[in-house]
Amino acid sequence: MKNNFVLVFDIGSLKMRAIYAGKGLNNTFNIRGYKEIDYDGFYQGNFIMPEKISSLIEQLISSLDISARDVEKVYIGVPAEFSSVVRTEVSVNFGNKRKIKKSDIDSLFYMASEKAKNNNVEVVSVNPISYSLDDGRLSLEPIGEIASSISANLSIIYGDKKFIDMFNTIVAGLNFMSVEYISEPLSQALYIIPKERREDLSLLIDVGDLTTSISFVKGNGLYGLTSFSRGGGFITNDLAEAFDLSMNEADKLKRQIVLSLKGKASDFYELTADLGKIIKIPLNNANEVVGYRIDELAEVIAKCVQLHTKEFLQYLPIYLTGAGICKIKGGRDYLAKGLGRNVSYGMPPLPGKDKPELASVFSLLNSALLSSKLH
Repeated sequence: MKNNFVLVFDIGSLKMRAIYAGKGLNNTFNIRGYKEIDYDGFYQGNFIMPEKISSLIEQLISSLDISARDVEKVYIGVPAEFSSVVRTEVSVNFGNKRKIKKSDIDSLFYMASEKAKNNNVEVVSVNPISYSLDDGRLSLEPIGEIASSISANLSIIYGDKKFIDMFNTIVAGLNFMSVEYISEPLSQALYIIPKERREDLSLLIDVGDLTTSISFVKGNGLYGLTSFSRGGGFITNDLAEAFDLSMNEADKLKRQIVLSLKGKASDFYELTADLGKIIKIPLNNANEVVGYRIDELAEVIAKCVQLHTKEFLQYLPIYLTGAGICKIKGGRDYLAKGLGRNVSYGMPPLPGKDKPELASVFSLLNSALLSSKLH
């Protein structure tokens, strides 16, 4: 990779982002260019205006003032809604006790991806949840250990073939040499959640504008992944319908909402309408509309936890990213109350950029830089 800089695209359900950056000092990034644009997004695993995607990517690249001459390879994040996860177990027997080498681990990964081949999807990555050695020991870093056999519990992330074919065509049309696809939920999990929290199961909830993903994380892999078309945009829509507002007015109201407030019947949110007059919206009614959607989300998350965990996990670290709920004042606490569990913000460990809504783009950048170092 020339100059050790990478070009990364984050495909959100409201915004598309491009970042051109390299490694900075003390685990920071040296950002040469960053641009985001609003677009129609995707819904239920399909882009709303697929014919516009190519020109949007072109727009982002030209605003960064770089060309295919500056960058050989581009990195594209695969959102949860275009992804699926399967877990598989593979093992290799050495015959005699010996030191485990990197090539042994590579062959386990190769066996798993061959086993996992499927015509409708592409393997995006194979990641370890855990390894077990012949004496029953579990390990996350087995290279150098002495054993006569090793088994791996691996997580395979698939990308939807339509998504990958579409972006392959776009990238080729822009004359880039190659493209690498990165799992967005996995990137976030590995960048946001501390390693010691991933020894047992952790949960990462990313609420965007039109989509929410629920990732179960263990070791260095995804243990399970669910996504569905619900997000902050639905809350805006509910407010517009409930109080007969335009989407712009509903968005202004949403920014004012403070869910921890319990008002009197005479308490209102005040906002300036599109035509300039002041509108008064009853505080408790508006909070109720927002709370209803977050309660719905909490129910779905609780069901997913039941499906992916056999017993009730008393202690399950939960991280929340994305702008859908994090930008609503009191949104995280309301969700935590609905789940009956603590919820932490999932933030990039970067000074000045530690915002949950920036988790996806910086996590993808981190993954792309790690990958470019390997190749």
